[in-house]
Amino acid sequence: MTNRKNAVLVSLPLVSKPFERGPMRPGVVCCVLLALAGALNASSIGVAVNGVCENASCPPPALAFNSTASVSVDLTVTLPDGDMYLVDGSFGATNNSNGAGFATNHQFQVTYEGNATGGVSAADTVIVQADYLFQTTVGTVTFDRSLLGAFGPSIAASSSASSCVDGTLGCLGPVTPPGSFDPTTSFDLTSAGGDFVFDAAFTNNFGAGSPVGSYIVWGQTTPVSPPTPEPASLVLLALSLGGILIARRARLSRDARRACTAAKMP
Repeated sequence: MTNRKNAVLVSLPLVSKPFERGPMRPGVVCCVLLALAGALNASSIGVAVNGVCENASCPPPALAFNSTASVSVDLTVTLPDGDMYLVDGSFGATNNSNGAGFATNHQFQVTYEGNATGGVSAADTVIVQADYLFQTTVGTVTFDRSLLGAFGPSIAASSSASSCVDGTLGCLGPVTPPGSFDPTTSFDLTSAGGDFVFDAAFTNNFGAGSPVGSYIVWGQTTPVSPPTPEPASLVLLALSLGGILIARRARLSRDARRACTAAKMP
C-alpha cells in the first residue's frame, strides 16, 4: 500500500545562545509550517482509499492501553474514468487496560461529485479502509459488529455496500438500496505479536447512472454534515499568516533603514 501523505514529526534542537533578531525568510516559514502540519495530522488510525493511504500511516502504530484515538478525513478522489467522489467524516478507537475490550467507531460518507461533463456516474467502486492496531495481552476475543448506514435517495438501484475486517472476517453485506441498513455479526479475532490487527474495509459500489449528490453513509442513517475546518488547520492558517506578516515587517524595516542611510549620504 502506497503512502500519499506521510506525517512528519520534526524535532527542533534547543539552542543555548541568546536569541538573535533578524529577518525571517519565507522559505524557513514554509518548512516549519509543513513540519508542524505533519505533526498535527499524526494519528493511531490509518485511512486508505482504493489502496492509497490518505491519512497517518497504513498500518498505524499500536494504540496503547487505556488510550483513545480519532482522525477526520475530507478528500476528493478521481477515478480512472474521471468520476470524482468526496470522502468525508471521522474514525475513532478506544483501548482498555488489557486490549480485550477495544472498540472502533466511524461516521463517514462517500458522495458522487460528478465528472468533466457533469453527468451521471459510471459503475464505480470506492473502497475506504480504516486500519487499526490495538496493544493487547490476550490471545483471542469475540468481536460483535454491526454495519449501520444508508443509501442516498437518488443513488442507482444497482448500487451496493459491504464490509469485511482483515480481508475475510466479520463480512457483512452486500446490502442494496433503497433506504438504510444495519446487519450484524460476531467473529473471533486472534492477536499476533502482542497486538490485534483490525483493518475494516468499506466497499461502496455506485451503480451506473447515479446522479451528482448520490451517496452512501456509514455509521449513521442521515447524511454527514459538510466538513468544517479542523482546529489544527486553523492553527496552521494563523501561523502562516503570522509568518507572512513577520516576513513583510522585516522586509519593510530593512527597506526603511536603507532609505534612511541613503538620505544621510552626501
